[in-house]
Amino acid sequence: MAQNKLRPEQTESLKYMKQLDGLRALAIATVLYTHYSPASYHLFNIDWGAYGVRLFFVLSGFLITGILLRCRQYIQSGKQTPLTILRQFYIRRCLRIFPIYYITLAIGLLLTIPHLRESIVWHLLYLSNVYFCIQNDWFGFLGPFWSLAVEEQFYIFWPWLVIFLPKKALLPAIITLILGGPIFRLVGVIFDFNLVLLYGSTPAVIDSLGFGALLAYLKYREKRYSLFPYLHNRNPETSSSTQNIVKIYLSIGLPLLLFILFLNRIQYSQIMDVVFRDTGLALIFTWLVAGAAKGFSGIFGKILEFPAIVYLGKISYGMYIVHLFVAYSVSNALTTIFGTQVWNNNRWILVGFISTIITIALATISWHFLEKPINDLKRFFPYTPKTSKATASET
Repeated sequence: MAQNKLRPEQTESLKYMKQLDGLRALAIATVLYTHYSPASYHLFNIDWGAYGVRLFFVLSGFLITGILLRCRQYIQSGKQTPLTILRQFYIRRCLRIFPIYYITLAIGLLLTIPHLRESIVWHLLYLSNVYFCIQNDWFGFLGPFWSLAVEEQFYIFWPWLVIFLPKKALLPAIITLILGGPIFRLVGVIFDFNLVLLYGSTPAVIDSLGFGALLAYLKYREKRYSLFPYLHNRNPETSSSTQNIVKIYLSIGLPLLLFILFLNRIQYSQIMDVVFRDTGLALIFTWLVAGAAKGFSGIFGKILEFPAIVYLGKISYGMYIVHLFVAYSVSNALTTIFGTQVWNNNRWILVGFISTIITIALATISWHFLEKPINDLKRFFPYTPKTSKATASET
């Protein structure tokens, strides 16, 4: 097979995919809805926030892998060296995620967030999920840090594999990620791992990141690779596209998820729920991300591109980091005002409303005065000397 060369315009930064920000807004909305309301008010008794986090994982796997695959092309074309690419990648990641993360931790210490001081070293090292797994506890207001740790751990090992693995080993490596998640969870059920380890460790959720990586790989190798050879037409003009392939993901993932939810209503099956639910979600979200990357048409596409929705997606990282610290502060303030625990009665609506407003306000301030100015420094660390703009769609 001839080497798949990128066209000149493809060797520049990834184009900005507006609807992906719309998906980020959808994901953060599910997180706020879940964390700002009692479990008894969750629609269909589903932890929608967990679903939103899996959507974030698929998005990250897709965008980061897409960037790294293009970086491989820069190396192959002689524009850059592997170690320089890795250096630039990590500097750019640090510029994007570190400032607000560490500032939020510092503020959390000042606010005396429960359990933060005794576990601060773990959070500073992005090992929050490891600490939670050891303690078998999510520690309430510290909960969101587990997923940030997962993503950071993914950023540490995945670039080395994508950059240095032989071309023929890339797809097997991605499939290993995808299979690794359900296999780990199955082993966990068999050997009775604690629930935090089953749901919050990096191996337990790696399939969500892996499916995102697979989507990036399929788009990169458009009409060159197919996981389903019987769909691949020898005529390059009519060969199966990435969009056709991910439709199969939806046709598998949606029935699988609905079956698990239905089964849980009748008789809970830990193996089905723990082992296969995340895989079903990842399949659905891969289809969703693929559609948004191409651009949904119709009313759903218009919703994802609605300016306010897109903006919330842009500031979703800041919202995610601060939202439970905000809820902690608001609930304490209202408890002092009313003289009773606000989560024990209908005042939770007031807590949720005020917390949402403050979360959006803080994330807006952070984006314009901290995150974006620092993120703009990426222009000094391009992947190639000719790259002039930072990747707009980077997470």
